[in-house]
Amino acid sequence: MAERKVRALLVDDEPLANAELQRLLGAHHDVLEIVGVCEDATAAREAIDRLLPDVIFLDIALPDESGIALMASLDPAPAVVFVTAFNEHAVQAFELSAEDYLLKPVNALRLEQAVARLLASGDRSTPEPRDLRRPLRLHERIFLHDANARLWLIAVGEIKLLEVAGEGTRVVFGRGTANSPRSLRAIEQRLPEHAFIRANRTQIIALSYVREVHPWFAGRLKVTIDGGIEVFVSRRQARAFTNELSL
Repeated sequence: MAERKVRALLVDDEPLANAELQRLLGAHHDVLEIVGVCEDATAAREAIDRLLPDVIFLDIALPDESGIALMASLDPAPAVVFVTAFNEHAVQAFELSAEDYLLKPVNALRLEQAVARLLASGDRSTPEPRDLRRPLRLHERIFLHDANARLWLIAVGEIKLLEVAGEGTRVVFGRGTANSPRSLRAIEQRLPEHAFIRANRTQIIALSYVREVHPWFAGRLKVTIDGGIEVFVSRRQARAFTNELSL
């Protein structure tokens, strides 16, 4: 079956912004078609139900409801690329699994990258809404922030360790450490199966970064992961851990 074009819905309350985005997206007319343009969340909901777009290019500051709230309420949802003048919502957007986050004025190269990411995200032969609760895949990217408010965009496969940090989760990866406002339990439910395992009540480790495993006291295991980080696997989890690493 021939691949169909990506069906895009534009949602922005500024007519000039909609017109400019349509102009820029026109450069990708061979792979993407604009099926509708809306200026508020109410019209967008009706258009989503009627037009079944693959992706929404969505502003955050809408007159009747924020774009963040609109995306969070869609279940399941199309892919979402936020197009906004505000950078402070980026972490929240990626926590909701936004495909990309573009700042106005939109740069043509960044838009090209967003379209390429949409094309690479899956088969377009049939429309299929995105389920925001589905498990993540190792190549998918997530947005995190560190203690200095620096934003990180990393692949799930870069994560070495996750651990409870207050009401959220501390994430250790190859290039640094960052935080997620979501609980460890909530994140665990979306991690790829057989790629991560809970070590104890407060930590989850990525199996691909395990370097050494040693028996420890009281039936526990001492595990060293990439970078020399030591994690202790509880007696309750030790059997599940060794089973995952066994042939």
